[in-house]
Amino acid sequence: MAVNRSGSILAVDFGNVHTRAVLIDLVEGAYRTIASGEVRTTGGFPHGDVGVGMSRALRQITRVTGRRLVSNEGSVITPEDSEGAGIDMLLITTSIGRPLRTVLLGLTAEMSIASALRAVAGTYVQVVETITLEDARDENEQLNAIVLSRPDLLFIVGGTDGGARETLLRLAKRAALALYLTRGEGRQRLVLYAGNRDVAPQIEEMFASTAKVLIADNVRPSAEREYPAAAAAQLAFAYDQISSERGAGFEAAATGSALGVLPTAQSYNLVARYLARVSTSALALDVGSGGATLAAAIGERSTTTIRSDIGLGQSARALLEAVGTDAVRRWLPFFVDDNDLTAYALNKTLRPGAVPENLRELYLEHAFLRAGVKALLQTARPLWTQETRMDPDAPLPPFQTIVGSGAVFSGMGRPALAAMLLLDALQPTGASNLLLDNNALIPALGALARVQQAAFVQLLDAGGIMALGTCISIDGEARGKRATLRIRLTLPDNTIVKQDVPGGTLWVYPLPLGVRARLDVRALAGARIGGKRRVRMEVIGGTAGIIFDARGRPLPIGRTPAERAQQLPDWYAQATGDPVRAIEADWLQEVQKAAQPEPGVREALAPRRERKPPQAKNEQVRKAEASRVRGRFKEQPADAQKQPEAPAPAKKDEFDDLRNLFS
Repeated sequence: MAVNRSGSILAVDFGNVHTRAVLIDLVEGAYRTIASGEVRTTGGFPHGDVGVGMSRALRQITRVTGRRLVSNEGSVITPEDSEGAGIDMLLITTSIGRPLRTVLLGLTAEMSIASALRAVAGTYVQVVETITLEDARDENEQLNAIVLSRPDLLFIVGGTDGGARETLLRLAKRAALALYLTRGEGRQRLVLYAGNRDVAPQIEEMFASTAKVLIADNVRPSAEREYPAAAAAQLAFAYDQISSERGAGFEAAATGSALGVLPTAQSYNLVARYLARVSTSALALDVGSGGATLAAAIGERSTTTIRSDIGLGQSARALLEAVGTDAVRRWLPFFVDDNDLTAYALNKTLRPGAVPENLRELYLEHAFLRAGVKALLQTARPLWTQETRMDPDAPLPPFQTIVGSGAVFSGMGRPALAAMLLLDALQPTGASNLLLDNNALIPALGALARVQQAAFVQLLDAGGIMALGTCISIDGEARGKRATLRIRLTLPDNTIVKQDVPGGTLWVYPLPLGVRARLDVRALAGARIGGKRRVRMEVIGGTAGIIFDARGRPLPIGRTPAERAQQLPDWYAQATGDPVRAIEADWLQEVQKAAQPEPGVREALAPRRERKPPQAKNEQVRKAEASRVRGRFKEQPADAQKQPEAPAPAKKDEFDDLRNLFS
């Protein structure tokens, strides 16, 4: 296969645990992934420089392709030279570091602030303070709130184009005074303005001496129209500006980047929007070490939600605090107390790259995942429907395409297991095409969409993201173990496969990747498939086959560990085709903490002077002992107090025992 060396692109993504590099080039006129490298991120101790990990990842690509990407000085060779060394374009994305501390200022919470929140949802932003005209605090209190929040970014919105001016300027002057009072702190402050465009020149002049000002199109140009995209793009630039000042080698690593350093989360939004144009609705889920991202696109509307406290590595402890121990415990088929869950979360926080080493740890990892994604959905779903109050157990709206990303999915090595985890975490209904970003390509795709749309489309259409297969899921409750789905699958050679799937179970048919088949499936016993009793469609096989989920929505997870010990091993076996791995009996025995020692042990541990055989004591003996005890505490005569006390017995033996114990 001939390779055209023009138009080569290198995309590097810095994650909290892994640094991934992808080399993309033209192959017979179309962009294809040539090779990739993955190493541990080196932004922290001992290196403190992300460039070290980046060089290692590029050397991996060089060993595979024979193509030199790094110069003798350690920088990326760009542009590509006549000998085929180097690349034409470098793109960098990252999810490392703390989010931007942001203060939102706007006229009303329901209009401008709501639009601003949708703009910041696609960037690693932590809104630490919100100030509006409806704020009950006086001006001094608002000023103090801005100063004490120590923001990286002030995001000012408000007023439709040609609308309110004076009230917006008064609000901005308050923020300008706060920045003036904190000048000289030695850190760059940014101001992003995305309000009434007529006021933009005055805003720029107001903050010129205290901050770098970014101007974007109005997030709410009219009462009926919302436009957060331009502000979201400027937020990405703001993230790049702040990241370059945080050290860790970002400034040097991104020297040749065409777009600076982009937030990884925005890539998921772009991919979800593209897939929604093809299939009307799409959902992209990424669960990493330090945070989780959920991008949803329904028609022309798209939203992105980021939770920096939901991650399975560095944020494992924060995840446990956010969701609570009961939310994790309800997914475990064995007894575990709060201390054990906390210990597991702390170990993951300290060693974010650690992977489960046994079956028990695997269940714990997956329980954290399911509980965390549920909390992420609770945050995201109001943005899809504009409903602020929603049943957390309500079924997911139908999404035709669902993409999973992150090591917890791709690191399984079992596509069917990754598919089951997506179904458990998201609980979709109807017919969904499941995809897996097994090569961590989405960050690169999002960056490509900004500079080379042809490469973005061609890589997606060429299967850059793994197809797990089609899943058919019932709505509502599965009634008992009766047949709930009746399946008729017609293969390309006209072979017909028939199967009844009982309620509460999964069934997987291993239709090979890319093979097409005709599916006719009926919902029985009162069940529905996306609101329908019968679905006829063409399905395409994937690495996990075709999955039929008759467990019901919400998933009927058992209430006790014993019930879950019957359910979960069966679901894992049904998804993967492996034998059932039964839960060990001792896992279901609740551990008694701080148990009292047996009587014989208690006697052995007692001090030597009290080691006497137990004797029955009559009432007279007890009274005599009590009298002697009272006599010890009677006040002694003065002469007796002056008498020299007998020397205290030496404690040499006691300390010798301690020395022997620790020697």
